[in-house]
Amino acid sequence: MEKKYEAMLRTLERELEKFAGLSPLERMRSELAAVRASLMALQAMVQENGFGSQAEEIEFFRSVKPKFYSLLVYALERYSMEMGRPLVKGKGMLRYLRGQLEYIDRFFAVNGFFYQYFKLGVRELDALYFVRGAGSDLLLGSDLPALEGSFSTAGDYLFAKFMALERLRILVVGELEVPVVAGSAAIRSKKGRELRWTGDSCNLIELVYGIFDCRQVNNGEVDLSDLMDVFEQCFQVNLSRYFRRFTEIKRRKSISKTRFLDEMARAVNKRIEDGDAYVPMSMR
Repeated sequence: MEKKYEAMLRTLERELEKFAGLSPLERMRSELAAVRASLMALQAMVQENGFGSQAEEIEFFRSVKPKFYSLLVYALERYSMEMGRPLVKGKGMLRYLRGQLEYIDRFFAVNGFFYQYFKLGVRELDALYFVRGAGSDLLLGSDLPALEGSFSTAGDYLFAKFMALERLRILVVGELEVPVVAGSAAIRSKKGRELRWTGDSCNLIELVYGIFDCRQVNNGEVDLSDLMDVFEQCFQVNLSRYFRRFTEIKRRKSISKTRFLDEMARAVNKRIEDGDAYVPMSMR
């Protein structure tokens, strides 16, 4: 992806982080407004500048637009799932979550050929699927919205929906496989020792932001709120006000705003340097 699009996507993702603490409805509405604004900006860029070649057009509609559009689809799908949740946890919740996985798998099966095209990174039919005005009748019967010719192709929406549903599946599987709740026992090592975060919670927030922004979990396809939940549960520390705390980090007046990450880097470098230090033969 070109740097200008990558920068736009990262800016959008950071904006979406701000809505994590809202109610499901308000979060969904805010996310839709933000993503639509970015899509309109992309469309204006396409209309103004066009593409230098068919290969450039294919790359845009195959790799760029779906990444933005998938955020809109994911917001809608996540909201729909949240609104359908049983009020009481237990077996009913497990059945509901498994039903969500069945819904996702069924969509992939219905669009089996194109889903495999997506998963395997095949390129042979790109000129039909990702060039405007080409192949619009190839995906009949698919979950395909009405095409807006100047900014849509036959395949970009389905690629976006595949991305969104794969992300939703990660969310659902995480709930099924990690039934950890706040207030449960602290995590223990193999030696039986309890491990709790005893440093400043702001340091942990700084660390989680670093992991998120470096896209180290699920290839970057993860919500910041999900990462905060995992670290909160793992180390039994309250990170519920992480967005406000990060705002405080940004307002630091010290030389470096990332004090904890800088301290970590110095500590690791010192360990490396100490390990590489010369040791006389008589001491070995």
